[in-house]
Amino acid sequence: MYTDTVPAMHHCHFHFFHKIRFSICLSLFLIGLGIFCAAVCKCADSDTWIAQFLTEQKTDSAKNPSDASGSAASTGDTSTDDISTADAAFTDYMTELFRQEASANLLNLHYTLADPAAYGITDYQTSLGSCSADSPARSAAFAENLLAGLQPFESSGLSEENQLTLDILKESLTLTKSGGRWYCYDEPLTPTTGLQSQIPILLAEYTFRNTRDITDYLSLLSDIPRYFSEISAYEKEKAAAGRFMPSFAAQRLIQQCNDFTADIDSHYLIATFNQKTDAMNGLSKNERAAYQKQNHDILEQQVFPAFEQLSQTIAGLQDSGYNDAGLCHFPEGNAYYEYLVRCSTGSDDSVAMLEKRAANQRKEDLLLVSELLEDHPDLAEELERLDLSAQSPEEMLDTLRQAITADFPVLPDCNVTIKYIDAAMEDYLSPAFYLTSPLDHLTENTIYINQKNGYEGIRLFTTLAHEGFPGHLYQNVFFHSQNTQPIRSLLGYPGYTEGWATFVELHSYLYSGLSEDAARLCAANQAAILSLYATADMGIHCEGWTLDDTATFFSTYGFTDEEVLRDIFELIVSEPANYLKYYIGYLEFHDLQEEMKKQNPDTYTDTAFYERVLKIGPAPFGVLRDYVLGNR
Repeated sequence: MYTDTVPAMHHCHFHFFHKIRFSICLSLFLIGLGIFCAAVCKCADSDTWIAQFLTEQKTDSAKNPSDASGSAASTGDTSTDDISTADAAFTDYMTELFRQEASANLLNLHYTLADPAAYGITDYQTSLGSCSADSPARSAAFAENLLAGLQPFESSGLSEENQLTLDILKESLTLTKSGGRWYCYDEPLTPTTGLQSQIPILLAEYTFRNTRDITDYLSLLSDIPRYFSEISAYEKEKAAAGRFMPSFAAQRLIQQCNDFTADIDSHYLIATFNQKTDAMNGLSKNERAAYQKQNHDILEQQVFPAFEQLSQTIAGLQDSGYNDAGLCHFPEGNAYYEYLVRCSTGSDDSVAMLEKRAANQRKEDLLLVSELLEDHPDLAEELERLDLSAQSPEEMLDTLRQAITADFPVLPDCNVTIKYIDAAMEDYLSPAFYLTSPLDHLTENTIYINQKNGYEGIRLFTTLAHEGFPGHLYQNVFFHSQNTQPIRSLLGYPGYTEGWATFVELHSYLYSGLSEDAARLCAANQAAILSLYATADMGIHCEGWTLDDTATFFSTYGFTDEEVLRDIFELIVSEPANYLKYYIGYLEFHDLQEEMKKQNPDTYTDTAFYERVLKIGPAPFGVLRDYVLGNR
């Protein structure tokens, strides 16, 4: 995200995924697809949209975050004492950088740390940040300054952990620096990953641990009018530059805002606030009533009008855009898409290479589907017989938690709560998403389910694997329980996080009660479906596919519903590179696993591979590959 804010979403992984119902077709090389496309929305799980790190130019911190990079760190001598000194200096530098970045935005801070004071953060701004058109240039300048500050550490013989952090941070900053040229290309109001849908969820889940949390929350509510005013100004600037959102996206955004403000008396931000304050110990009856009235008044007098004003702004601009198709129709649109793909996937490959990789893997998966059905025609009946309807989501998560212990590293004890998306937001949010826990409070985790999508049976089971065990929840808790440097939590790599969750989601068919062949069939079929979405994303945004082109492509694989195809096309146009983080991320893990098998044919185990990539944690795939295969 290249606005002048980090709107806390980087630490709140909304993992969004438009699942598709599949029916296995007995003919060769063809998958019969009954498409499920929830009311067009996006993620995090998003899951997701993940905000980019370092999006705001600092003043003092644009220099060195500390003086830790002193002479000891800059020496080339790698004796034990010097290495220890260099590590200490680097750790101090990263600690100060983390404090500055985490405290720059209150939503980020709250979702990153339960107790900021324990990390030396006692002063912070109670705001949502800022949004401006010059953000990419400012972010690039800040990244350039930080890169200069990191140079003394490059030859200092850091420990492996610190060297890994340095390599990842340099990659992140270099990418941010290269993004400085993209004036008015970023879109903060995408239909399903945009701020207008993400901020309300974050506010609804805002934890009240003490009275300061309550007053901070109310300050954030009061800051929405200013923040939305800046977003409106940015959208006007985008329109003047000829880069306004597609008309169908604008119409959907207007409807979102109208739905949000439809009924204050039964609004979920009233209900959740009242529930949380009612549950707090230490509040008198009068204090509780006063806080609840203040929340109601701010929503009615400030927040609702801000959403209405945003809706009016978009309505006034919705006819100003000239491009209702892919990014390639904008000036330098192809170059921007290449950049966006790099940010989204973490892959070093060009779009052209990714298209080839997707097509090749799709051929392999479809061939496997055909071979399995030809050799075992009874598999289709097995899939029809599988009945998981008696299991609740909680029971499915328990099943998954127990089943993965045979294959995956041990996870520290943690809890997970299933919640359901408020009816007012069902049309705009994903089938499910995972909300990450703070670094210092990993035991409590939340998974949201969107009941409107009607997920049940095997679809719900594998979705919970994606969000829970061994997907996002498992990966997040495992990585951060290793006492890694906190700065790593601010470096968002959606290609890794979504790729991992998709990779293990396909693996989870093995835990559903299916035979191994049936599980392989389902996984290959689902992977092929994902590749279609990824290929369409690249075709629309890089090659200029029209709706007709997109329909022709999907029809080759059995897609014929015109309304669904239009929904898919508009979703992909509105959310460029969104599907790539899932499929290309998955493909990177798939290929890396194969490389590790070839490198260690006699000693390779899946468990060792999982543990290695989980310990390294979110990273660009070039760095991940080097550390997994021992090239660094």
